[in-house]
Amino acid sequence: MPVRVLSAPARGRRRLARSRLSRRLTLLGVTMLAFVFGLSSMLDAFAAGGVSLLEFIDALLVATLLAWTGFSFSASLGGFQLALAKYSWERRLEGPPSSHLKGRVALLAPIYNEDVASVFARLEAMRVDLDRERLSATFDIFVLSDTRNEAIAAAELEAALVARAGPSPTPVYYRRRVDNIDRKTGNIAEWVRRFGGAYECMVVLDADSLINARSLRRMAGAMEADATLGVLQAGTTIVGRSTLLSRAEQFASWVYGPLATWSLAWWSGAEANYFGHNAMIRTRAFAECCGLPHLPGKAPFGGAILSHDFVEAALMRRGGWAVRMAPTLEGVHEEAPPTLSDLLARDRRWCQGNLQHLAILGVKGLHPISRLHLLRGALAYALAPVWLLLVVLSALLAAFPVAGAEDAEFFLVEGAASAFAVSLIFLAAPKVLAVILTCREGHADGYGGVGRLWASVAVETVHSTLAAPAMLFGHARALLDIVAGRDSGWAVQRRDAAGTDWGEALRRHTPEVIAGLALLVCAVLAGPSLGIWILPAALGLAIAPAVSVVTGSARWGLALRRRGLLIVPSELDPSRLLRHAYKRPAEALPELVETAETVAA
Repeated sequence: MPVRVLSAPARGRRRLARSRLSRRLTLLGVTMLAFVFGLSSMLDAFAAGGVSLLEFIDALLVATLLAWTGFSFSASLGGFQLALAKYSWERRLEGPPSSHLKGRVALLAPIYNEDVASVFARLEAMRVDLDRERLSATFDIFVLSDTRNEAIAAAELEAALVARAGPSPTPVYYRRRVDNIDRKTGNIAEWVRRFGGAYECMVVLDADSLINARSLRRMAGAMEADATLGVLQAGTTIVGRSTLLSRAEQFASWVYGPLATWSLAWWSGAEANYFGHNAMIRTRAFAECCGLPHLPGKAPFGGAILSHDFVEAALMRRGGWAVRMAPTLEGVHEEAPPTLSDLLARDRRWCQGNLQHLAILGVKGLHPISRLHLLRGALAYALAPVWLLLVVLSALLAAFPVAGAEDAEFFLVEGAASAFAVSLIFLAAPKVLAVILTCREGHADGYGGVGRLWASVAVETVHSTLAAPAMLFGHARALLDIVAGRDSGWAVQRRDAAGTDWGEALRRHTPEVIAGLALLVCAVLAGPSLGIWILPAALGLAIAPAVSVVTGSARWGLALRRRGLLIVPSELDPSRLLRHAYKRPAEALPELVETAETVAA
């Protein structure tokens, strides 16, 4: 696995089945129509008093955000259609799993100062499941430690020795790096160079990953059946969460996540993406293509590539290997950050890594869809300041209209209303389609029934609406922080937290409160007919500390669960894998029986 220059030509191209061009043209067409509609509707509203430069910028920002949501709307329609199709590449994974697998597969668990008991409990649950499916001769487990804390490292070694001495025939190996250069990418690369030749495929896990043996068998079977397949990325659902924020994320992953995976499969085809974990990768192909160099310059834009997964997917596709999504797989799980502060801390690191992709867009030989993945990854965070600028500019134009109050009122009531209505349709339609798909596949009972499912969607929508201003403001702050040259470093991710206290919330979200109060002043100056358009963002920012405290509370999350809201199937009927992984008293799973009885009653 040599380190390669990114611009070096790919070797050994393979002929892959062409993805349908019509799907991508449809996606492009809807996106462009959304942009043109947003721009023209706003410019028409401004035209009565003449379009100033600020008004044109405002219209351009509206059109940009409308195009972004229009892309997702169009992809969701396509994903819904693909999910209903009986015959597709993705549906092949639903067939009988391979009875005999030829190649060996390694499960790689890179860890860094993690909770040892939780990590090894999940791995042991996966071992038991592999034993039950008689796959012990096919799968080996490697715990790849980059831990710097000596006490944690000693606990890891002890846990590994206990696991190796246990009755399971599935092998477990433990290795701790002395020099943890290049973080996770260096950890995986070292394993490939030392041990990769013995394994046809590898499954990259996160410390919180949990995959059942049946899905692993199906993934390995798909890799053996398709010699051109380089990466098979599974859709993932969140489990084991207690706080309001993480339970809302958990519910969204179960209800909206499958449609999102189908949507990505619909327009990406063999040029899909890799998310860095819960994917099976052909080891030899990875070694050929993915020896990542450092980017020129210093962090945050140079140095080691943080969001390596998108880049690795692009390089695998450039090397002639297919990268595909697996939306039909079940039993693939992970966890989610418990509080808004933890979520923003994680997104800060992702933001820095995704912005590095801008330097890779021009690399020779990349597939156009791979370039689109890289661009969308960067824009996912770069659009946060676009939203913030739009809110500020709209507030200023409302409070201090350029062409007179009557023109401003016409602009905000007529022009913004149509764009706002279309954007609501674009945002709501994927959720509605996801619920329809869930009910059509007979899964509504796993959420407490159709009525509770829709009620939970309403709760999740209110939650995401309240949290969105603070999230977007946090992304904008992260972007400015990176532009200022500050590196995110390599911090340990908190996977469990007692909650967010008021002191922490006020310290973190003071800028949001100040911005929210300033926007409220503009809303007052603009008057009720105009200020109502500014009010949602203004209030969302002003109450950011309260949102952080409430959404980070397990008390609120568990209270909704007792009322049968934000329930997911893994809680009402947990699999043997989940029961084994979360059997410790400290975890939330023992409360699930009580929850199931409450919902049934």
